[in-house]
Amino acid sequence: MRMLRTRLAVLAATLAVALTPWLADASCATARQAPSPISGVVILKIGGGHVVNVGNKLFAALLPHPLPTKFRVVNTPEGVRFRDERTGGVVYADPSLEPFSQLSVSEPGQIPPYSTWILESPEGDADEGDELSAGAKVVTIKLAGTDQYIGRHFAEDRSLLPKRVLLLPPGVQAPLWTVESVG
Repeated sequence: MRMLRTRLAVLAATLAVALTPWLADASCATARQAPSPISGVVILKIGGGHVVNVGNKLFAALLPHPLPTKFRVVNTPEGVRFRDERTGGVVYADPSLEPFSQLSVSEPGQIPPYSTWILESPEGDADEGDELSAGAKVVTIKLAGTDQYIGRHFAEDRSLLPKRVLLLPPGVQAPLWTVESVG
């Protein structure tokens, strides 16, 4: 009987040591994928421009017109989705995940693959972004399940024309976004 208890204790200790890293990774992943504190209707801004939907493609407009597109933040277990309030479409990345592919907006009612995003604080903290003012946060936006962030192209012309919002290559420094709550 004593030998059985000793073997069970050794087995339990071995399992605890073997499973601890796996359980720690699972708990960290769960913590990172908690629902976003950003909710409701928002305007996205990057690099001095607000995001607009033009022909179901996303651009950063540097001038006041066209008006910013309002997106409803929809929480999912994996992250968030941005649904265009006017069209009802969801923001998504090209399924090829090709670097520098422009983000699109789906047809209403469709939820395409690669439409879930992770909002991260710039420092990687768990607070989901630095508070700027009431309802505005600074975050980075990453495509869920990848290490690709979204942003503007590094090399752009100097005109004031709207700039494309793109899926950036893996390993590129994540640009900062302002997510401003409007309702």
